[in-house]
Amino acid sequence: MEKARMRIAVVGCGTAGPAAATLLARHGHQVTLYERAPECQPVGAGFLLQPSGMAVLEELGIAEAVLAKAAKVDSLHIVNPDGTTLLELLYREMDAGAFGAGLHRPVLLHHLMSAMGKAGVDVRWNHAITSAEETADGWRLTFSDGAASDPFDLLILADGARSSLRHLVDGGVTNRGYPWGAHWFIGENRGVFPGNELYQVVNGTRQLGGFLATGCDLDHDEPLVSLFWSIRIQDDGKLRSQTLDEWKRPILALCPRAEVLLDQIHDWSQIATARYGDVRMRRWYGRRIVVLGDAAHAMSPQLGQGVNLALADASCLADCISREPLPEALREYQRRRWPTIRYYQFATRRLTPFFQSDMEWITPFRQALFRVSQSVPPLRCLMTRTMAGVIGAAGER
Repeated sequence: MEKARMRIAVVGCGTAGPAAATLLARHGHQVTLYERAPECQPVGAGFLLQPSGMAVLEELGIAEAVLAKAAKVDSLHIVNPDGTTLLELLYREMDAGAFGAGLHRPVLLHHLMSAMGKAGVDVRWNHAITSAEETADGWRLTFSDGAASDPFDLLILADGARSSLRHLVDGGVTNRGYPWGAHWFIGENRGVFPGNELYQVVNGTRQLGGFLATGCDLDHDEPLVSLFWSIRIQDDGKLRSQTLDEWKRPILALCPRAEVLLDQIHDWSQIATARYGDVRMRRWYGRRIVVLGDAAHAMSPQLGQGVNLALADASCLADCISREPLPEALREYQRRRWPTIRYYQFATRRLTPFFQSDMEWITPFRQALFRVSQSVPPLRCLMTRTMAGVIGAAGER
C-alpha cells in the first residue's frame, strides 16, 4: 500500500536537518526546512567524517563530491610532550579500505544544500520560530515577524545543542555545559602536519593541542589544517585580553612545529571559541514530533562523532517513516538509535576528563589504560571501531 504523503517541517540547517529533509522529500513527502539565520552560514571547526557518516552521504548521493575536497585520514595519533606515542589507532586495522575524512564544514553544507534543492525541499531562511502549537490538524509554527504556518503532519527538530524547541517533547531533558572547551582556527597546512592523520599532543589533562588534516575549502586546493587548543571556558575572556604572542606561547612550547600555522593568526577575530554541551533526553519523540542530532544528544567532541551521529539519525528516521505510520515510526527510530547514542554518550563522558579537566592525578591512569588497550587486541579493536563510529550500526536495520 502506498504511504500517505505528509507535510513535514524541519527546523535547523546544520547536518541532521538537511539530510533528513532530503531523504524524506525523495520519499515523496512535502518538506519545508526553516532556519533562523538570514543566509547559509556554516558554523563550526573542521571535523572528521567517519565511515558511519560516509555511508549516509552515499545514500544522499553526495559522498564522491564531498570526499573530493577531504583529507583522507588513516589514523588518530596522540603523543606526549616528549613525542612518545600515547595512542595510535589505524583505520586499516578495522577494514583494509576504511578511512576517516577531514573536512572543512562549508564543503559538507554546500553539498547538503545542493541535495535538498534537487529533492525539492522548500528552504526558508530568516525564519526564527517563537512558538509551536499542536492542533487537531497538525503543528502550527509562529515566527518572529508574527506570521504563522499552515499545519504540518510532522515536526522535526534539528536545531542544535542549544535548541529552543525541544521542550515541546516531554523527554526529560538535561543540558549541562562542559567547563572545558577549545579555541580553534583553520589555516593552511604548508606541509607541516601529516595530511593523513588527526594529530594530538597532550600534557597532563590541562593542555591539549589537536591538529586535524581538513582537506580543502570549496574554492581552493590548498590543504588545510584545523587547530584545536583546549581551554577552560571561564578563562576565555582572560585569554582574549592577552596579546596573541602570549596566547601562542604555550602552544609552541607543547608543539613547536605549530609555528607555521600560528604565524597565520594576526587577530583575535580569527580564533573561535567552541563550547560543548551534554544533552540527554529520555525520549526523542511525541505523537507528531521528533528530535534529531545535537538537539537530542549533544556531547563533547572528544570522540568526534557529532556530525556522524546526526547523519545516521537522519537516515534511520527516514527509513522508519518509509516503513511505519506515525507515531510507530518515531518509536522505532528511537529504538534503533538508542543503543548507539547511549554508548557514545557514556564513552564520551568517561573519556573527556582524561584529556580536558583539572584532574591531573588521573594522568598516570590514562597512560596505563592506553598502554594496555593498545596491546590487547579486543580492546584495541573496540577503540578503533568506536573512533570509526560503527558501534551499534549493524543493529539499526
